[in-house]
Amino acid sequence: MMSRSFHKIAFGGIALAAVAIATVSGGNYLLSTANAGDTSQSRAAVVTPLANHDPEVREALLALFSGLATRYAAQEELVQRCMKKRGFTYVQNPSSATDVAPTLGEDPYDLTVEQAQRTGYKSAENAGDSPGEVDRSGISKLSEEEQKRWGEAFFGRDDAPEIKADLPGGGRVGTTSEGCLSEAREKLYGSLSDYVKLTYLAGNLPIRARREASSDADMTRIDSAWSSCMASKGHSGLKNPDAARGRSLESHLRLGIGSDEAHAQEISLAVADAECEKTTDYAAQRIRIEDRYYEKMLQKFAKELADARKMNASALLHAKEALGAR
Repeated sequence: MMSRSFHKIAFGGIALAAVAIATVSGGNYLLSTANAGDTSQSRAAVVTPLANHDPEVREALLALFSGLATRYAAQEELVQRCMKKRGFTYVQNPSSATDVAPTLGEDPYDLTVEQAQRTGYKSAENAGDSPGEVDRSGISKLSEEEQKRWGEAFFGRDDAPEIKADLPGGGRVGTTSEGCLSEAREKLYGSLSDYVKLTYLAGNLPIRARREASSDADMTRIDSAWSSCMASKGHSGLKNPDAARGRSLESHLRLGIGSDEAHAQEISLAVADAECEKTTDYAAQRIRIEDRYYEKMLQKFAKELADARKMNASALLHAKEALGAR
């Protein structure tokens, strides 16, 4: 049975909720299509995804997000036009100047001692990286009834028919058939069923690959060696460098973001992490393991990913037309 997930925009204590996407458990997909196209500047931190990975693997994965910034900008433009026709104000979310891969970022490992001593994990910066929703369209100034009507114009009615699609590997996804957001996506991508299926698949493929890699026997081995090294330096209870970053972030949230005490703990932890990565040759080994799983996923879903690239290429042409007509 399909379970709904809701996208909520909360302003002044009032939550405006409408169906954005629907999924079922069992599909092992983590990224909703509501976020898959978000290339706004708040999310577009300057990073180099998979910087030290196999160049062919990196190129193949980044190709899944090619043209995303332009496609998202066009989606925002089309949504704004649609909302205006329906009598509502919609202020576009800013788009990145370059393509952003939402599920690919800097690896949470491969830190040098010099980097650790100079900047640590940049935990204070990351702790303040979620400013929340911005009321660009002035929804908080509307009455409760007007907010409901605005939400229905944007997302469609709560009881609107759903467009559903089966996912390769199990599970189903769906999205509302109504509202300006779905209308904009349909103009760009054509079939909403193909859009939700292929966007889910492509966006979540890196996540699925890393999750499978995390259970690999070789990964368990290098994590254990790194963890033992960290324990010998007074940092016990950490499974891997990801966990070290999590502990540092928790320290900033607990002691005060950017406080001297939290910063000192962060630097100490990061330096130990970098030293243990060097001692155990952690990064090089983990990259090889993850690349195996990236390649496995790319091969497993080769046909569907080719369809996704074709869909996105067509959508990019429509996006350029929409933006050129402004």
